[in-house]
Amino acid sequence: MKLTLRATLTTILVSLLLLTMGSFGISFYRNARFTAENLSSQILEQNSKLVDFQINELLHVALEQGRVNQKLLRSGTFRADGFADLSRYWLDVMEVHPRLSRLSLGIEATGEWLVVDRPEGKLTLNELRPNAATGKLEFRSYWPADYPGKPFYTDLDKPVADPRLRPWYIEAKAKRHQIWSNTYILIGAQGEPELPGITCATPILADDGSLIGVLGASFDVLGLSTYLRSLEIGTNGYAFVVECRTDGSRRVVAHKDSKILVRKTTAPTSTGLSTLGASKSLELVPTESLTDHRVAAFLNQVPAGLVPATLKGTTTRIEFEHDNVNYLGAYSCLSTGETPDWLICLVMPESDVMAHVYASNRATLGIGLVILVVAILIGLYVSTQVARPLERIARATEAIGRIELQPQPVAHSIVKEVDRLAEAVEQTKTSLRSFRKYVPAELIHLFHARGLEAELGGECRRLTVSFCDIAGFTTISEQLPPEELVRHLADYFGPLSADVMATGGTVDKYIGDAIMAYWGAPAPSLNHAASACESALRNQASLETLRKRWRLEGKPELFARVGIQTGDVVVGNIGSEARLNYTVMGDTVNQASRLEGLGKFYGTKILIGEATFREARDQIIARAVDRVAVQGKTYGMLVYELLAMKSEGRPDLEELAELSLEALEVYLNRDWEAALGLFEEIGRLRPGDGPSKVLASRCRGYLDSPPVVAWDGVYKMVGK
Repeated sequence: MKLTLRATLTTILVSLLLLTMGSFGISFYRNARFTAENLSSQILEQNSKLVDFQINELLHVALEQGRVNQKLLRSGTFRADGFADLSRYWLDVMEVHPRLSRLSLGIEATGEWLVVDRPEGKLTLNELRPNAATGKLEFRSYWPADYPGKPFYTDLDKPVADPRLRPWYIEAKAKRHQIWSNTYILIGAQGEPELPGITCATPILADDGSLIGVLGASFDVLGLSTYLRSLEIGTNGYAFVVECRTDGSRRVVAHKDSKILVRKTTAPTSTGLSTLGASKSLELVPTESLTDHRVAAFLNQVPAGLVPATLKGTTTRIEFEHDNVNYLGAYSCLSTGETPDWLICLVMPESDVMAHVYASNRATLGIGLVILVVAILIGLYVSTQVARPLERIARATEAIGRIELQPQPVAHSIVKEVDRLAEAVEQTKTSLRSFRKYVPAELIHLFHARGLEAELGGECRRLTVSFCDIAGFTTISEQLPPEELVRHLADYFGPLSADVMATGGTVDKYIGDAIMAYWGAPAPSLNHAASACESALRNQASLETLRKRWRLEGKPELFARVGIQTGDVVVGNIGSEARLNYTVMGDTVNQASRLEGLGKFYGTKILIGEATFREARDQIIARAVDRVAVQGKTYGMLVYELLAMKSEGRPDLEELAELSLEALEVYLNRDWEAALGLFEEIGRLRPGDGPSKVLASRCRGYLDSPPVVAWDGVYKMVGK
């Protein structure tokens, strides 16, 4: 039977009266728990500061030593190629700072490398220099007393030891300021892997701004584990340090049990340094593979993708359960700037601080157990039936506010009003899910974030617009029944629309078989042109995958052409007060549509306008096709065929783009014979190439009948 809300409240009031006698015990428990939690917070925060001080003290040595070495080299006190003088100074520095594991200098011009380190506690000198006779990089290790005469280890051909290949060298060279590497396995004498360490890399710049080399100051992090073992955090608590790496992964770099942090691997180490030919390989153990499973349980409470620098000055408390044991924890970042992305993590069993609270609470509850047992049972039952559904409804309502509309089981309750409310919430989510399919989710989030209502109006903004159209769709549509055609189109629209949204684009509308999309709105983007190009290339890759499946299923294979243009458009809510459409309007939209149509004429898959090429040229590989005036335009623009993203590393396509540009320039200079030769060369290199075939045919025509003197190279299209 469903109870009314009034009956529910009456039951709660009666239960509260029965529970009055137990209120004193509850109050005592709450106060005691508050005190205990406050004590645990102090314990965790104080120990966090101790670990922070210890780490920063160590990092400060590496940072300052890098700066001192930088000043000495720039002032001329030492020369970058004066390895003998520099090594003597570094040996003294390493004696003064016993926690430093390595000092090094890599030379940009030659790849030479001087390293002073202390494998197994003994100082050694290592140098990598080119052999005067062979020109090959030779690696030698010396005891300090024997340098530079008698090496105890020599490898006469060691190109992989070139310091310029190290990630920390490359990053310091690119950023032009001190950087910290990810933790990796340091390589010691004779190329043997030693301990996990971290490097502070400092670029040395000449007066003209050119790079002389990169200094490295490294230390192993296992010393931190020794320090963490000495900490007393409650009775059974401990601390560990987590590195948030540049690839998004996390690694524990310090733990009270340092043996669990490193393991042998049969594959070459992927620590970021060459192993210098080491026969052994070590690696940091991934967090999910650590034998201390509490670490993984702890990190599950830390938001993925968290940037430690955003936590400056704060300590975040967490609670979690592992093996039926409740734990209290806290994490914070290093308190000073110019430090690696490390998290200081502390964990302790809740029982360490709550044991006395639990004992006192049991005694208090024991005294009034007989009197309160019935009221407690009633209160628990009623509160469960009311609070649990209401909590789920509250969470669902908050999620609706954030436009998170995933379906959930209805939170049924014995309270009639609560039960109806739960059903209404799920029905609302169902309606909103349908609504969201008609409106871009980004637009809904934008209005929600700004607290605005959609109103008629627009603004002029620079965006990139794309049209993607199926080639020969009319013929294909005549071959399929309407129902099957709709399903086939949905199979096509789904992955291609996902590619648009994955690159930050907005699907504006489906125009028959065409997809109109734009980048840079509603949310602004500084990289909208390159994002549109990436989406188009993903579209073609998705279509290729789909065609393989369609071939096996006996369905028609679909091919699509894409046109992309960048320019100023009017973007906003267009329509009437009764019905609005968030869309874009303007000449740029028309040009993108015309470029898609041009693909049929030139036999291309993706054509982009000159404005798009200018904005994305550093990130894309595109070939100049022709200077064209599309239908309705009197002026011409350069049209490019998009080939690939530069990140794909396609030197063959880079060469094609250069050859195409040269051929077009010769063509525009009216040298028809030379241009014809270049276009025919492109055709030989790329059989079936559409643009070169079109331009070669045009050159042959101009050889027979040259254009007028006023010819400006613009080809005027008379059709869409």
